[in-house]
Amino acid sequence: MIQRSSLQQHSRYLLNLGSTFGSQAVTALSILVLSPLLVQRLGESVYSTYGVLLNLILVASIFDFGLNTGLIHRLIQEPERRNQLLNAVFFFYFLIFALAAPIIYLLFSMGWVVATEQQWILALLLAGMVVQNLLAAFFDAIFQSINKLYLSKWVRIGRTIFEAVLLFVLSAKGSIALLLATSFLVNVLFIVVLFLVASRQVSFKIQWLQFDFPVLQSQLRYSFWYFQSMLATVIAYNIQILLLQHYLTAAQLTIFLLVFRFFEVFRTGLTNFTGVLFPSISAMQAEQNWAGLLQRFNFVFFRVVGLSVVAFALLIWKGDELFSWWSHYNTEESRSLFLVYALYVFLLVIDHVSVVFLSALKYNKAPSILSTIQSAASLVLTGFFITKWGLSGAVWASLIAFASTSLIFNPLYLLFRLKRES
Repeated sequence: MIQRSSLQQHSRYLLNLGSTFGSQAVTALSILVLSPLLVQRLGESVYSTYGVLLNLILVASIFDFGLNTGLIHRLIQEPERRNQLLNAVFFFYFLIFALAAPIIYLLFSMGWVVATEQQWILALLLAGMVVQNLLAAFFDAIFQSINKLYLSKWVRIGRTIFEAVLLFVLSAKGSIALLLATSFLVNVLFIVVLFLVASRQVSFKIQWLQFDFPVLQSQLRYSFWYFQSMLATVIAYNIQILLLQHYLTAAQLTIFLLVFRFFEVFRTGLTNFTGVLFPSISAMQAEQNWAGLLQRFNFVFFRVVGLSVVAFALLIWKGDELFSWWSHYNTEESRSLFLVYALYVFLLVIDHVSVVFLSALKYNKAPSILSTIQSAASLVLTGFFITKWGLSGAVWASLIAFASTSLIFNPLYLLFRLKRES
């Protein structure tokens, strides 16, 4: 019976992993096809603005307050409270729209984010897409809590293909507002389909009468350190891009955004092996299987290190040529940026193993505090290193801050906690 259960878990892991790879392969293909086309059709100036606005949506993901990650953990640990928790988080996200829209418009008005046309329309569209991202993560949390992430990934594949085709056609118009409106409407359909699929898998009801403010307060407290960790990630990746808009020319920012998008394909692919383990790690914690958790961490960590070494070697060998062919940028500055970003992503993928385990076990208070310090340090260092090393200085700032803090602390802290519990 135990062997059968183990086989079922392994089968579900492979199904979740395979569907996640499939989803990200489709996303990667859409990025690889659309990015150079958008640069060509929009021009460097408009494309860099479009890229910054998409990045602003990711920055605004901090409005999640860590609720969805906390929701996965809590739905597994406290399944009897499912309806209360889901209604508290679901309706809270609609309040976020009223907060996000004026804040985004204020960023435009103050010149912190450059967008000269249709600022109110852009602010409303961006705020709506922020909420859509939060709701998509909300339904992902439901699927992960029952270890059926593959269902949401299949829906996401369809959504990505549909959106990519529309963006491919409509990008000829050269309008940022049109592209964002297209993504917004596609996401409306995406959220509806996710809701229908989730309601067939899990028994829950979304009703305003079941919204309970004390439950929301409880979930916010429960998720605080997930939020802190998310805030650190947003500072490290996304706020830095907003900062670079004021340091770099449109051409330089375009190169940076293309390198960022190119490596996101590899980073998300390589982190899949660990990311899909979140539900099973949390379930093993509920069973108090500490020896099994320690064994699993060691197994996954060394597997990911080996895979990352191979990927890093291939990127160093021929990656810059592939990037130059794809992006049509082949300068000394773009090549140096590519090489340092390859090293940065290599280290991030290795660290991600510890991050997922710490998050799934809710051992994320100390790592979150350190990560926030690290991210703030990278922002401070960005301006200094750009003047010293040019475009690649922005990545060196993040890499040095990360390698001297979280990269060392996270695995050591996780091993300490696991060995103490064993």
